[in-house]
Amino acid sequence: MHKQPSMSPKTVALHDEMRELWEQHVYFTRMQIISAVGKLPDLAATTDRLMRNPGDIAAVCARYYPKAVADKIQHLFTEHLQIAGDMVGALINGQTEKANELKAKWYQNADDIAAALAPLSPAYDKSELQAMMRRHLDLTSQEAAMRLAGNYPADIAAFGHIEEEALLMADYLSNGIIKKFPGRF
Repeated sequence: MHKQPSMSPKTVALHDEMRELWEQHVYFTRMQIISAVGKLPDLAATTDRLMRNPGDIAAVCARYYPKAVADKIQHLFTEHLQIAGDMVGALINGQTEKANELKAKWYQNADDIAAALAPLSPAYDKSELQAMMRRHLDLTSQEAAMRLAGNYPADIAAFGHIEEEALLMADYLSNGIIKKFPGRF
C-alpha cells in the first residue's frame, strides 16, 4: 500500500479554503442562473452574495501577494461574474447577438485571468490556466443553455462537471501558492 505524504495543517487549511471559495463561486453562479431564468424573487440577494466571491478570493491572495495583485484578481473575477450575468440576461431576452458579443468578452476575460495568475507561481502554466478557465466557461455556458431549454437532467449533469472542474482549479491554485511560498507551509 502506498502511503500519501502528510500535509501540514497550513497546507490543508489553504486547500480547504480555496476549495470552499471555488465551490461558493460555482454554487452561487448556479443559483443566479436558476433565479434569473426562473425570474425568482431571490435574484438580487443571490447576485449580491455571488459578487462577494471575488473579494473573498482576493483576500486569500492578499495574504501572499502585494495588494495590487489581489486588487487585479478581484477586478478580473468581478468582471467575470458581471459579464456572465449580462450574457445570461441577454439569452433570456432573446438577444442572441448581444449574448455572443458578451460571450467573446467573457472568454477574453478568462484569458486575462490566466495571464494575471500565471506569473504568480513557478507551478502555474499560463496555457493550463487558460484551458481550465475556458473549460469552466464552456461548462457554465452548457449549464445555462440547458437551464434555458428546460433540460434539467442535462443542466444538473453540467453542474456536476462544473463542480469537479472548480475543485481541480482550486487545488491547482493552492498548489501554486504552496510552491511559491514553501516556507509558509
